Order: sequence, then structure tokens, then C-alpha cells
Amino acid sequence: MVLLRKIALVVSFVFCGSLALAAAVVAAGGGGGLGPGVYSFSSRDASATFGTLKGGPPSQGFSVSVDRGLNVFRPKDPKAPRTVVNSTIVSLSLFDDAGNYSYGCFMINPADFTVSSDLQTARVHTTLTAGEICPGFGAPITDKGVSPLAGGGGGGTDLPLPISLDITWTGLGVTTTGSDRSTYQCLAYSTQFNTTFRSSNGPASGSMSAIPGSFDTPLATVGAFDTKATIKGTPDPVCFGA
Repeated sequence: MVLLRKIALVVSFVFCGSLALAAAVVAAGGGGGLGPGVYSFSSRDASATFGTLKGGPPSQGFSVSVDRGLNVFRPKDPKAPRTVVNSTIVSLSLFDDAGNYSYGCFMINPADFTVSSDLQTARVHTTLTAGEICPGFGAPITDKGVSPLAGGGGGGTDLPLPISLDITWTGLGVTTTGSDRSTYQCLAYSTQFNTTFRSSNGPASGSMSAIPGSFDTPLATVGAFDTKATIKGTPDPVCFGA
């Protein structure tokens, strides 16, 4: 149970951080940055950790996160620029009681992930393949810095691909709401981000073909982030160490 909670927490950090870093990279001009103006960004996500099986070895489990919105990738070359992609990503982790762990990140067809407007239902129904592996290392920002588990340049090669995934989330009502405001200024350049978020906790159930059987869990959540960005001026290279 401790392992399940730890993995669920890591997945949560990875997920929430991706939108924050995407906004920062877009504002900084990295990978198709935006000029002065007012912009809106939205993200919809769902995550769950399964450790109790209906059939199949009880020592195995997995965590899955799905995110639709802005995502940031850093190529394997550390000198290459980050890129911002409006995409739908599945992050999948397999683990067992012996401490074995494998991870993959995949860009899937947006139609394979649906979320209701009230966050009470969500579903991912897709097949993860080698051709959908994420195009670079993700680098979401958390309170601990850059997470090494986010993204997947080469991620997924340790997983038994292809993997069929069919998970349904059922919310119990929006349980958490909040807002955040951040500003940045350097010389004549400034940015302001206003974000609102909602989340709905509840059970999830479904199947994942790498482990036989069907699964259910109370460790699941569906979330929504909506951000308005106001950008003024043009960044001087000294502002970002360029």
C-alpha cells in the first residue's frame, strides 16, 4: 500500500507540473514561443493506481495517467530546445511487490480519451504502440525541481508493447477547487498567468493487457486546469540566460 501511494503521488506531481512548465516554456519563447497578447490554455486529466486485481497475480499493479492539453518535451540532446505540443499523453507504470518497475509515455489519438464537462466520468480506450512513444524527455516543474519520471524519450521500451488499455473513471462530485496567480517581469518583458483548477475523486475500473484480469481502485481522480496568460513585450536574451 505504501508503494501504491508513493507511485500515485509521483504521478500526481508529474501531471500537475506539466501544465506549469508548458506555460513557462511558451512564455519564454522556447519551442514556438508566443508573442505579446492574451492566450488561453486548458488541460483535462485522469489518473489511477491499481493494486487489487480480480484475477491475475495479486503482487502486480500499475498506475496510469492521461493528460490532454499543453505538454512539454526535451529532446535527448541536452542542448536542444524544449518543444511545446498540444497533445494527449498516457503515462503508464507497471510495478510489483519485489520492487520491479517499468514506465512508458505515449502520445495517443485525442479521440481515445474523453472527459465529461462536470468531471464525473472519464474514459481512456486505446492501444499503446512503439510508434506512439513520446518524442522526448518531459520536464515538469514540481517543488522538488524537474521530475525524472515525466515524459519518455525512449520511454516505453521496457513495456510489453503493444498494450491495450481500457479504463473508466466515475466521479463522486467535484471535491477540490482552487486558483493560482503567477507573475514574471524582466526589463520590459512581463507575463501573468491566472489558473483555476477542479478535481473529482472517485473509483476507476478497467483492464490493461500487460497484466491479465480486471481491476478496480478507489485511488483515482479526474481534473481540469484552465489558464489565461497575458504576455507583454519581447524577452531580452539576458532574461533566460540565452
